[in-house]
Amino acid sequence: MKRSLILWLALVHAGPSLAVDEAAVGIKVHRQSGVNFVTGGTGDEAQAFAEIAARYPVHVRFTVGGAPVAEKGVHFRVLDVKGDALVEADAGGPLFYVNPPSGRWTFEATWNGQTLAQTKDLTGRRYLEVSFDFKSD
Repeated sequence: MKRSLILWLALVHAGPSLAVDEAAVGIKVHRQSGVNFVTGGTGDEAQAFAEIAARYPVHVRFTVGGAPVAEKGVHFRVLDVKGDALVEADAGGPLFYVNPPSGRWTFEATWNGQTLAQTKDLTGRRYLEVSFDFKSD
C-alpha cells in the first residue's frame, strides 16, 4: 500500500511527460461536455489508475468510514458556478479522475442517500485531491 502511494505521488508530481495512455493500461475513457473522465480503481486496476493520474488534474476518492468504496453506487457530478452539470455519472469504484477546464467547480457525490459536496478552484497546472467519506449504516 505504501509503495503504491509513493508511486502514485511520483507520477502525479512528474507531470504529463510520464503519463501513459489509458487504453494501454486497460481503462475506458468517458467523455461528457467535452471533458474526459475515468472511474474505477478497485483491485488490480488501482495500479493502472496510478499510471494515468498525471493526465487528470482532479482526483476524487470515495470512502465509507475511511475504507474505499468497493462497489458501484456513488453518483458523481461536477457542477459549474451556475449549478449546471458538466459531468454526471455513476462511479465504477473508489476513484474518479476528471479533466475539467480551469475554473470554480462544485464536486458532488451521492451514496446510499447521503449527498456530500465540495467547491474548489482549479487553476493552471494545479492538481486537486477531493475526498468524500460517507458514513456507513
